[in-house]
Amino acid sequence: MKCPEHRVEYQPVRTSYEQLGVILKDVEALRCPVGGEVVFTLEQAERMRERIAVLSPRLKLRRKITRAAGKPSIYLPEEIVKQSGLRIGQEVSVYLADKKRIVIEAT
Repeated sequence: MKCPEHRVEYQPVRTSYEQLGVILKDVEALRCPVGGEVVFTLEQAERMRERIAVLSPRLKLRRKITRAAGKPSIYLPEEIVKQSGLRIGQEVSVYLADKKRIVIEAT
């Protein structure tokens, strides 16, 4: 396959790729030896899509922190509760995994 801009054959390389917060390391790609642009064939892109689908969260929603009874709170959508197998009234553990991740686990 040739680079349409520089009209030279792409060279096979291994690189990292990030999507949806998932980083795939050492994936196959093609690089233009002149301009350095990295591209993926349809087959390579499909393999990456499949790997990302396995590794990425199944359901990810954005929520705002609000107040309930004067305390910070986050509304959990019914779909999250269903998929996690949680029930209203069930106790959960809440902890910080790191500065940007809060984990809610069934107890």
